[in-house]
Amino acid sequence: MHLLKLSDPREEDVERLLDWVRARGEVRKRVDMPGECAIVFECDPGFEDPPPPPFPAGRVEILEVGTPYVLAARAAREARSRVPIRGELVVGGSEFVVMAGPCAVESKERVVRIAVAVRRLGARVLRGGAFKPRTSPYSFQGLKMEGLRRLGHAGRKSGLPVVSEVLAPEMVEAVASRVDVLQVGMRNGLNYPLLEAIGRHPARPPVLLKRGIGCGLDEFLCAADYILAGGNPNVMLCLRGNTGFSKYSRATLDLADIPLLRRMTHLPIIVDPSHAAGRRDIIPSMAAAALVAGADGLLVEVHDRPEEALVDGPQALTLEAFGGLMRRLRALAPAMDREVAGEDLEGPSRGAFADLGLEAPPLRPSRFRTA
Repeated sequence: MHLLKLSDPREEDVERLLDWVRARGEVRKRVDMPGECAIVFECDPGFEDPPPPPFPAGRVEILEVGTPYVLAARAAREARSRVPIRGELVVGGSEFVVMAGPCAVESKERVVRIAVAVRRLGARVLRGGAFKPRTSPYSFQGLKMEGLRRLGHAGRKSGLPVVSEVLAPEMVEAVASRVDVLQVGMRNGLNYPLLEAIGRHPARPPVLLKRGIGCGLDEFLCAADYILAGGNPNVMLCLRGNTGFSKYSRATLDLADIPLLRRMTHLPIIVDPSHAAGRRDIIPSMAAAALVAGADGLLVEVHDRPEEALVDGPQALTLEAFGGLMRRLRALAPAMDREVAGEDLEGPSRGAFADLGLEAPPLRPSRFRTA
């Protein structure tokens, strides 16, 4: 597969290039992005013909991409992509961006309270589920549009942009008009009509694409290409763990996938340690490992009273634990040439990484006596 990129595109130039490609092979997709037109095409092996004149040097680039995903491929872009959120925040740069909040939007007062708290502790984006697809049809399914309104209100009160999930193509416009980042959940990671609808949205909203359970990395990047091929370049990949054999965690977070993806794609990588762990005690160590492995940010579940959470309470960090995690990330980030938002008003009371879940729990006294 080949990729032809034309910068500063004019329609007459694009048409001439399309005619030129059709004479040499088969056009698979034309993609119009801001300041650039990309043409994905196949042609005969050994193709080396230059593009037709008169194109100034540097305006046309032809790349051979040897993967089933083309636009997401590392070979398709010289620099790593940066995804702007509300214009001021950028994911994929030097900042390690933390997105935090409750799994599901609950009362208006509670989501505002959590939003203000995570903002104070260094979170840059507020997460919250308004639509909650669940394994059981009888489980709490979210507050839906009312949940989106409450999430938006909390975002305005805290000054944070918000990310929330969209479930179906017909919902894209309604959700995109109320949130700053569209999340595609694990269950919809291969819902191609939904991915295409998001890609075609004229506002090109930032997208957080979660990897589906059992989805290989090639398949994951092909799913990203469905969005990119619609003309939306603002895609972030999210690793949330995959099916494993451990009975002690909810899923298996393969940290090797982070450096592998950095070699395979130019897209930013976000890690969701909450869904991977399913338990709050090991989330801090997994979050720190994601930073070291090369991720660009985190998606973390935080609740002021996890025991009262309507969804996934056992994997939600308390506000105190989230504050400790952020302090440790800020201590670790400079070694990785990264920055983490926020300011430590109080230094850690113990060793720099003592609360990352790396310490063994205290031994319980045995009820049996030995001689």
